[in-house]
Amino acid sequence: FVLSLLNNKLIYIFLGQEENGIYFLIIRFSLFISLCLGEWLRLTNINIVGRDKSLNPVVSANNITYLGFISGVVVLTALYVPSLFTGLIPPQYIFAAITVGLCLILRNSFQSLLLVNNHIIRYSTTFVLWASLFLVLDFFFLVIYDLGLNSVILALIISTVIAALWSFISSISANGFSLRPSLRVFGMSGKMGLRAAVAVSGMFVMVNVHTFALKSLEGWAIVAIFSVCFRIFQLFQRVSDVTGTILYSNVTQKEEKSGYRLTMLVCRNLLFLSLTFAIIGGLLGKYLIIIIANSTYLEAYFPLLIMLPGIVLMNTGSVLNSSYWGRGYPLKVIIAPYVAGAIGLAIDILLVHEFGASGAALSFSVMSILWFIYIVEVFRRDSGFRIIDILVPSRSEYAHLFLLIKNKFLTNNRIVK
Repeated sequence: FVLSLLNNKLIYIFLGQEENGIYFLIIRFSLFISLCLGEWLRLTNINIVGRDKSLNPVVSANNITYLGFISGVVVLTALYVPSLFTGLIPPQYIFAAITVGLCLILRNSFQSLLLVNNHIIRYSTTFVLWASLFLVLDFFFLVIYDLGLNSVILALIISTVIAALWSFISSISANGFSLRPSLRVFGMSGKMGLRAAVAVSGMFVMVNVHTFALKSLEGWAIVAIFSVCFRIFQLFQRVSDVTGTILYSNVTQKEEKSGYRLTMLVCRNLLFLSLTFAIIGGLLGKYLIIIIANSTYLEAYFPLLIMLPGIVLMNTGSVLNSSYWGRGYPLKVIIAPYVAGAIGLAIDILLVHEFGASGAALSFSVMSILWFIYIVEVFRRDSGFRIIDILVPSRSEYAHLFLLIKNKFLTNNRIVK
């Protein structure tokens, strides 16, 4: 979190608004490749290995085989049908974005095996290694030599490649590796893989539709302004991403009733935490923008205020969504983000030309509210919990938490004495 914050700060300071807009869309496009083509593999790895740890080596072999195949498909597509990519990012950066996207697939697929086998330190170190290298290289390229956007893209590629290799080596050293992939096990992945791919793509479309709409309707500078709001959204999202990933891993290994109860507890406490940070973010938003970017981006403050309700509900709803992903990706859940994304795009078309980044922020919040209402109602019906149980944390939970902290503190003091 801290390393990414510092790195984004450097990039906002040393790149102009147009370059920041281009960089932001390159990052989003790389994530699009990773999520749409590889996230299903990461998620199904957790499902399969969570039920049978002996399949670790074979799943590792399948990861490498799939990556080799999909790399060939994507590279050939970029060579012979470049028009599919040039509408989204500048043509000179297509292969850089593809390289980063494919390396993210490698990193994430082997990180999933570290996670489901409870190698949490190795799992977490991958993120720290990636962010550290990216920050050091950007400091070298931007602060010392002032080399511009191309050097940032180069730093992104180098750090992602090394983090992917670390994830691969860490996983096979801890969990084993086979040189023989298995069609049978890959078939197990494929049964839920299609649903997983559709589900992940839907979430990406819903969250990112406003960024690509801004680029098409207004241009790079407005994208850069909106990117500041989006970066703050991502900072909030760190907690829900980590929580959702671990919840997903747990739900796949629990029976249904226990999974619903765990999800309910996580949801209501994450909502409380998100609301707390949103209030702080609203009050200190201008300072937060200066910390993340610089004073030239202060016009992002009003869009940020408009976007905060959507940020809170998107983060909280994502936890409920992750729980359903751990239950086999039911159709009623994976279709909802596409509907919400279509609504968001329609609002963008109506508002962005007149209101710019503020129009996109309003679209994001309206879309998030509608999606959140839907996902909470689905969870309420399936779980049998009341709305108040799902959304309002219990005072006794926090009293118990403070008691644990107090006892731990007193115990540590006795040990020191």
